[in-house]
Amino acid sequence: TALLLGLLAPAATGVVAAEPARLPATRAEARIEGRSVPDIPLQLANGDERMLSELGQGQALLVTFFYGRCAGVCQPFLEWIDDATTQVGGLGKDYRVLALSFDEADTVADLRTQARAFGLLDNPHWYFAVAEHAALAQITGALEFWYRRQSASKQYDHGSLLVAVRDGRVIRALSGGPGQTQRLRELVWELRGRVMPYYPV
Repeated sequence: TALLLGLLAPAATGVVAAEPARLPATRAEARIEGRSVPDIPLQLANGDERMLSELGQGQALLVTFFYGRCAGVCQPFLEWIDDATTQVGGLGKDYRVLALSFDEADTVADLRTQARAFGLLDNPHWYFAVAEHAALAQITGALEFWYRRQSASKQYDHGSLLVAVRDGRVIRALSGGPGQTQRLRELVWELRGRVMPYYPV
């Protein structure tokens, strides 16, 4: 994924506090705003096969990418999403979360292991999923998520991305992770109907 909230002083004073500066989006984030997201088939950690469009159930879907063997940013990034959504609120009411593996070696059993490790296996508002090669190529291409396998270590070089999707289109994108909680909060405000313009830098 920016957005912002005008903070009001106590009603008794009648004074409106100054707005904090808007948090800017990167040009890469802004570029995919409004883009159509392919409705790909997914296999979930519980073995169910679902289409991407089914997961939001009338709400927004926060989509992120990971892989099970990652020795780098995947675990801290997923932990940040879990912690930040708990802090910000709205999970299950305004949005759900999809963690999609981009490693074709990951299996449904691996997904269950990952979900269990994060304490999210039984959380109905989090989905861990895998997809076939062609479907992965479609969605990673549409969302400009980059990854490249390292031949020596068999790890992947990749970015960290969280994309809010609603009605088949990108609402906002957040790259990075820890330190972006305020922008995630602003995104949730927008999902609740508050118009929050942001500016690419």
